[in-house]
Amino acid sequence: MKEPTTYLVSSPASAARALDYFNGFHDGFMKRIVIESRDKIGEDQSQSCTGVFDVVIDFAHYNYSDGSAPFHPHNQIVRAEFRNVQDIVLEFREGFIGNTIIGFSIVSVNRRAGGQTHEEQALGLRFSRHFLIEEERRYELRESQLFTFTDATFVELPAES
Repeated sequence: MKEPTTYLVSSPASAARALDYFNGFHDGFMKRIVIESRDKIGEDQSQSCTGVFDVVIDFAHYNYSDGSAPFHPHNQIVRAEFRNVQDIVLEFREGFIGNTIIGFSIVSVNRRAGGQTHEEQALGLRFSRHFLIEEERRYELRESQLFTFTDATFVELPAES
């Protein structure tokens, strides 16, 4: 059995290699999203609220060059685990046609470190999707940043039977 293809992403260069392999997730969609806070309540009932999260996204996707030969199974999942996530803005309004990803990019950004006053270097996850401008009866390609993070792991999961 083949080991799952795994990419560690911690820079724009390592992100480019992963996105090249997965064809930028073009025509994929987010099947599952889990957002888990790192905040906690201590034994003394004090709260530690950092504003930092971990996010797991399962992408349903088979439109990339490698993987299961000769064709990719229709139920292929790529799991992306993003760590040290902040600045979450998830937009799933009606105007976005389904949730199909047209473009997917990871760029270098500066942000405030979680719970701190100083800035740190991080990465921004950006999606391009079609948005319906109903009154004009046309679609517009819109890019939006979903969140910032410091590192991630992309793993090609075996197809479900």
